[in-house]
Amino acid sequence: MTVACNDCGLYRNDPLPTSEELRRFHEVEYRESYKGERSPKARNVYRSARLAAHRLKQIGHLLPAAARILDVGSGSGEWLAALQAANHRVSGVEADPYYGEFARRQYGVAVETNGILNLVRPADSLDVITMFHVLEHLPDPLAALRQMREWVLPGGLLIVEVPNTNCLHQNPAGRFHAAHVIGFTAESLDFAGRAAGWERVALSLGGHDRNLLAVFRKPEAGGAMARPALPQALPPPLVTSRATVLRYYLRASTYTRWAARMAQFARELLAVRGSSRSIPSPSA
Repeated sequence: MTVACNDCGLYRNDPLPTSEELRRFHEVEYRESYKGERSPKARNVYRSARLAAHRLKQIGHLLPAAARILDVGSGSGEWLAALQAANHRVSGVEADPYYGEFARRQYGVAVETNGILNLVRPADSLDVITMFHVLEHLPDPLAALRQMREWVLPGGLLIVEVPNTNCLHQNPAGRFHAAHVIGFTAESLDFAGRAAGWERVALSLGGHDRNLLAVFRKPEAGGAMARPALPQALPPPLVTSRATVLRYYLRASTYTRWAARMAQFARELLAVRGSSRSIPSPSA
């Protein structure tokens, strides 16, 4: 069951899984249940590389030169490889041992295979932390945001992307599922970052409002952070009902998005056809 907080707008699974249940799920079961097999598929790696190139264009200008960057939940390593090619000093952490080994072998990047809840870094040792589609998997995102704040130098950045739970273009049947134990809206993600001691730099919505991208900065040394007030005007929690399902299927964007996805799948299959080992480098 999913419940929503009327005060801050946060959604969460009820009951929340234990830390041990989450560890086993993400180390063993998540990729197999989500993608159908444990090791990265050529098509998914190609897609991830294209996404990494897009992200570098989108946020690369925010990164200091030769930045020390930790990517939390680094997957098969394409984002780390793109950052390394841009002369940044990178490391990653990935719960799934198959994906972590693929990243090390394929790109020569430093990836620690470990549960994110067990991650440890020295204080003030990083310039930037990136975390794409990870925070919604953590049972206590506020604690994680506070912990990562300690690892970043004053003035350093945290770049977070999560699904937008209040997206009107998401199929209502797929809005909530077991892997995403927390569901964020723009308001609750902003509040979580500021409550953990970060300053918000930017918060934006992706295509069709599917994802939320937030950039936070650690205050300079000596800067005092007041506890943020709860958002005053929150959108009502979205619920799955016959009316919301009907509205979803009556929107033209539902079908244009489906056509775009089919075209994307076709391009990916053509790009990797005939070779599952040699994965072409996609253009941005």
